Amino acid sequence: MSNTKKNSNTSCVSPILRIDQVAELLGCSIKHIHNLQKAGKLPPRIRVSDRIIGWRENEIEAWLSSNREEDSDD
Repeated sequence: MSNTKKNSNTSCVSPILRIDQVAELLGCSIKHIHNLQKAGKLPPRIRVSDRIIGWRENEIEAWLSSNREEDSDD
């Protein structure tokens, strides 16, 4: 019974994107991603391990969509 719940929850988890993948998705440089992060303009990062940090793909896509909507309102 617990395996069913575990499997259904696992399928809803968004993949973690590394910084180079986020830069490619947004069409900008890694340095720009660092600047956005320092300014607090990106969603929070997720620490996967001591050496792996990234962003949830669904959070980056939602952030990107909201920024596109704000740009179209101008």
